[in-house]
Amino acid sequence: MLKVIKNTNVYAPEFLGKKDVLIAGDRIVTIENSINLSGVDFDVIEGENTSCVPGLIDRHVHITGGGGEGGFSSSTPEVQLGTLVQSGITTVVGLLGTNDIGRNTKNLLSKAKALREEGMNAYMLTGGYGYPSNTITGDLREDILFFEEVLGLKLAIEDHRSSYVTNEELKRIASYTRVASMLAKKKGFVHLHMGSGKNHYDQIYTVLEETDFPISLFSPTHINRTESLLEASVEFGLRGGLLDITTNTNTRTKDGTMTPAQALMYLLEKGVSIENITMSSDANGSLPSFDHEGQLNGLEVAGFEPTLQALKDLVQGEHLPLEEALKPFTSNPAKGLGVGSDRGALLEGNYADFLLLDGDLNIRDVYINGVAFMERYELTKTGVFETPFSGISK
Repeated sequence: MLKVIKNTNVYAPEFLGKKDVLIAGDRIVTIENSINLSGVDFDVIEGENTSCVPGLIDRHVHITGGGGEGGFSSSTPEVQLGTLVQSGITTVVGLLGTNDIGRNTKNLLSKAKALREEGMNAYMLTGGYGYPSNTITGDLREDILFFEEVLGLKLAIEDHRSSYVTNEELKRIASYTRVASMLAKKKGFVHLHMGSGKNHYDQIYTVLEETDFPISLFSPTHINRTESLLEASVEFGLRGGLLDITTNTNTRTKDGTMTPAQALMYLLEKGVSIENITMSSDANGSLPSFDHEGQLNGLEVAGFEPTLQALKDLVQGEHLPLEEALKPFTSNPAKGLGVGSDRGALLEGNYADFLLLDGDLNIRDVYINGVAFMERYELTKTGVFETPFSGISK
């Protein structure tokens, strides 16, 4: 079925002006000033007073749950499709967290496949916090090569919960990831959970100096965890590396706190290109806090709401143009993940993953691969077990 979005402000994420958008099946056919069809059946999506933007790409979500720092009962539950849709997410990347022992990558792959069956664009990372890496096949190279869903490897460094890999081990991991990704025609990367350790990027820089690896092979996340890590991240960004800000984290500073939006503006003020910044939620994982002796003293579940709030803060609070503010949530993660040729931008021939935002940047409609999942602020498509239980008929 053909669909035409009429009279919407199109952000590709670059601002294209008020346009009509023609969609056939799961693809965008054309974007023009006015589209008038005759002789064929088509649906009209009224876009007056809306902005049509690419669907959000969340590259760091605990789709099978996370946590566990406080025992078995502190593990968080799996994510539901409707939660992702209501958050404007059209592409999600799942990964393991601290507990990559009781949880595993086979379960993660199963969940990614389940979300795909329900209509979500879902991917995953093999590995987890620990080393040797928790993998599906027993070999991270085979995971990346043989499973379409696996885009790269997750590893934790500079964290008291990490495995403290040696430089040689990190080189081997990176080499395996790079070669397997080349063979599979994937971008490939090592997604690095950055802890609050004092050495920050020193180990990464040492490995880069001793090898021919490109800096793009390493992708640090949670870079706004601490003020000192955020400051250290400036150099990584200036070197051309891709930095991932966590929207569920406010940075404690000597002057108070810094929101994720303010952390992004800090990087821009220091000269880091916005093209080198992504923002992800870390949602459905846990937000543990530890005392000065390293003992757990608090635990919360990370939500999805901070991501849309970060976008609003950038536009409404920091006065960053919407076309610039969208990039860390759409085109930049698409490029970083290696799916930018089809997703993350509203271009002719790309998949029809888009949101219609109202004047306050609230999500009105969500379309994934041309299918409506949310219309007029109401979910129209949910996961298999999300239909409200109606009880047993008598």
